[in-house]
Amino acid sequence: MFLEVFIFIGAIALIIYFALRYGRYFKRQYQGAKQTYDLSIPDTTVLTPADFVWTTAPCTLRFAVLVTVSPKTISSVDCISHTTDSPTVFAPDCKDYSYRACKCNGVDCGDCVLDPTNNGPMFNLLSMGDYVQLWASGYTNQNDKPYVPALLKLRTGLDANQHYMESIALPAIPLQKWTVITIVKEGRRFDVYYGAKLQVSKMTAYPPLNLDSSSKNVVVGNNRWGGMIGLFKGFNKAFYASDVLADAETILDTRGVPDIEEPGFSFFVLPKCFFGNCTGLPDVKPPNQFTVYQTNYS
Repeated sequence: MFLEVFIFIGAIALIIYFALRYGRYFKRQYQGAKQTYDLSIPDTTVLTPADFVWTTAPCTLRFAVLVTVSPKTISSVDCISHTTDSPTVFAPDCKDYSYRACKCNGVDCGDCVLDPTNNGPMFNLLSMGDYVQLWASGYTNQNDKPYVPALLKLRTGLDANQHYMESIALPAIPLQKWTVITIVKEGRRFDVYYGAKLQVSKMTAYPPLNLDSSSKNVVVGNNRWGGMIGLFKGFNKAFYASDVLADAETILDTRGVPDIEEPGFSFFVLPKCFFGNCTGLPDVKPPNQFTVYQTNYS
């Protein structure tokens, strides 16, 4: 009798374990080789054209990032006094620190670059060649320069023979907190969401360009940063607020934390939050501008 009760209790425990650990597995829409990647490893391909292609048609790219280490920015931010509406150097305007469309030399955009040397202030975290790039700043204890914490950098074109580099200023990517970032492109309009909250909606001055053959992979990573990035998925349509919310709810819990399975399996590993210990996100030290942004989708 005791053996039958023991087996019955063990079977019930296993059912509960698998339900808690893997119950939401089939909801995931992850597309790609892995769920997450080490943010500190540069030049990591996370999506290929077999998974998703960014085109001039409406499209959406979603991913999640957890920044645990960011470099300290110790250099001042160089700015320029614009004399024309289309400068030939990619740098913030000294008046308001906004970036105007940088006019390339025909299709050569070698002067319209962000220089990550000398400790910043901006670092490339994601790119599709130089057609779509996500740059972010490290933290600083100096507030003498009101530079933007993050930039979406885009190659656009007036025609096939004249290209530009444009940017969209974004809020800082928080430290020590999962942030789902959704980039939506429809024509010249870009909407960027953190979680399901629209952070910025902007029209570029010129139409975005199709990727060239060498820029179709989505590549991530920067060896000056630490953390995880993943849950990549592309959609060949423009998302709206309701679409972003519905998508976020498939990968986030009510605290805004993605449901990510750790690799491997062990009977001795309990599922996340089994005893309710779900909110142990560490404090950010030293305090910096990354702490002020709330990114939960709810």
